Amino acid sequence: MQDRWGSGPVKAGDDLDRLVYLSNLIGQDPSLVQPGGGNTSIKLQDANPFGEREEVLFVKGTGSDLRTIDREGFTRLSTRRLVHLRKQRKMTDQAMMDFITACMLYPHRDPLPSLETPLHSVLRHRVIVHTHDVATMSLTNLREDAATAIIRELFQGDLVYVPYARPGFPLARAVIDLAPKIPPSAWGLALAHHGIVVWGQEVEECYRKILQCVTRVAEVLAEKKKKRPSFGPLRVPFAPLGALRQRAEVLLPVIRGFLGEVNRVILHWDGSERILEAIAGDRFESLSRIGVATPDHILWAGRRPLWLPIDFDRPGDEWVKSARAQLGKQKEEYLEYHQRHAGDGEEPLPDWAKVVLVPGLGCVTAFREKRSAKAVNLCYRAVIDTIDNAEALGGFRFLPEEEVFRFEHWPLERRKVEEERRWRRRIQLLPGTVVLILGGGSGIGEAAARRFAEQGAHVAVADLEEDRAREVAEGICGRYPDRAMAVPVDVRDEDAVAAAVRAVILNFGGIDTLFYTPGLAPGFVPIQEIKKDDLQSQLEVHYLGAILAIREVSRVMKRQDTGGSIICSVSKAALAPGKDAVAYGGSKAALQHALRVAALELGADGIRVNAINADQVETPLFLKFAEARARAQGRTLEEQLEKYRQRNALGTSLIPPEAVADLAVLLASDRFRYTTGDILTIDGGLPDAFPR
Repeated sequence: MQDRWGSGPVKAGDDLDRLVYLSNLIGQDPSLVQPGGGNTSIKLQDANPFGEREEVLFVKGTGSDLRTIDREGFTRLSTRRLVHLRKQRKMTDQAMMDFITACMLYPHRDPLPSLETPLHSVLRHRVIVHTHDVATMSLTNLREDAATAIIRELFQGDLVYVPYARPGFPLARAVIDLAPKIPPSAWGLALAHHGIVVWGQEVEECYRKILQCVTRVAEVLAEKKKKRPSFGPLRVPFAPLGALRQRAEVLLPVIRGFLGEVNRVILHWDGSERILEAIAGDRFESLSRIGVATPDHILWAGRRPLWLPIDFDRPGDEWVKSARAQLGKQKEEYLEYHQRHAGDGEEPLPDWAKVVLVPGLGCVTAFREKRSAKAVNLCYRAVIDTIDNAEALGGFRFLPEEEVFRFEHWPLERRKVEEERRWRRRIQLLPGTVVLILGGGSGIGEAAARRFAEQGAHVAVADLEEDRAREVAEGICGRYPDRAMAVPVDVRDEDAVAAAVRAVILNFGGIDTLFYTPGLAPGFVPIQEIKKDDLQSQLEVHYLGAILAIREVSRVMKRQDTGGSIICSVSKAALAPGKDAVAYGGSKAALQHALRVAALELGADGIRVNAINADQVETPLFLKFAEARARAQGRTLEEQLEKYRQRNALGTSLIPPEAVADLAVLLASDRFRYTTGDILTIDGGLPDAFPR
């Protein structure tokens, strides 16, 4: 393990700053801490709400991530009150939370403390660091006698083995009872199935001890692993990148639709050589069924991965049938497992599976957001390394099935998932939805990209101007990390449209909504002077490009088998003829009719198809259109806009693009789940463009 301490925090920083620095340092190394896991604390003299100085425990707040935690991410508790915890023999979860809350100095300002707060409080040392490092997870996911012997031999009493106890008060109580057997020279604990805890007087001292621990284990593992292959002979040959992408394009929507039956999920696909090699080994399937590496991994990665072998020598449509059949069978196995252990009224988990292993494709992880799906991937990569190392040390073991079930349903852990999901569903219309916006670099498409992201969607911003698409996507990711991507596309190019759809699948796992907005400014030409190229250019952007996009996206939606929404920004010109606009109006009318046909054809698959007919929207394209009209009729732009205002029922002037974006979001949501084949106008009320 590389020493990354560097110069440390700034000299002006205090001890809490140093703890923040350490937390970020280890949190950014997935071999030490996987996202969401681990915790740190320090005991300092500080002022209580009454202005009195007392010893205060600063401990990581629940829900915080060590990668990004700052000073405000730590909760302050009175150690004078916490000392009463040592007198307790048993505590219910509710009693423990009530007790810890009562020990908080600032309950209305600080986050709820980590579930490991009892452990940090009963250990009297000044600085405490708990990691889920791969090295010691490899030691502690063995049989208890084997783990004890190896740890004793390696660390000579510096690190003491603690048999498994559930996190929270049970673990703290186990450590209290073990205390008489801990040598005075010891500087840490190896927790069965739960990583290590190290302590010291100074923050940097704890980092050095973690470094020392990981290095010792790595030396032993390097020697042991020389004598054995990781997971046995490869039973699935490696495929070139092009073949991997083709497989992913077909299978990711199937997996996403299956795992997102209750709540939509976002996927992350890892087809790296390490993953492909591990899951191709002939022993890995049986090893993966044993479990994961820590109780935290149960929450993030599920109790075990789904195993999905596919015969890639068969045609692609057979991959889909095989995947659905196998996933359905594993769902039945999960329900049987649930039935074996569930109490009265205890429901199966909606997110019962988060990792899918497909030999010859890789590891697919699922969560409510892309960022979380990537975190699950990091967790399971750590699990793979732990299994590999534990096998070299004597044989991978995990918790009994009954304990795994209890932890899966443990309310104190489930709240991390359920509370956020309920919150998101309460305030957002489209959580977990994937939206492809063609023409998303400006105008209505740009406004829609932002609106969809605000409502919980993951957005692919596709545009002919790649720089504009990237700028919009980066702006979204600045507020919502990993929730947007930029895709270059020319809708006049059939292959480019297919490539854009493919890129979205490979990044997010599928597509739920298509919003088609590309437009070409009309060239006002009388019908007696119109040229074929004038007609063709308008048809390619407004009609042919839209049909190609609908074709590609509807195929993805059909594989997902969860329905979908297709929305096209058409125009009032589709219904209301305009002088000298046969090319523009004709292409829009053709699209309008095609959408009605699509609504008929795709309805059986739960795919809704609707149009937004807008006019007078303040976009670069409309202003260009208005300037051309003004010149043709000898008016100023202001006079032309005033004419537009006078002709609609509401007396509306320019309409902000956000108004159209709001309507698109609603059409994509369940609020319009029974609407298809419709035309919604947003034009201030143009009588000659009324749909009915």
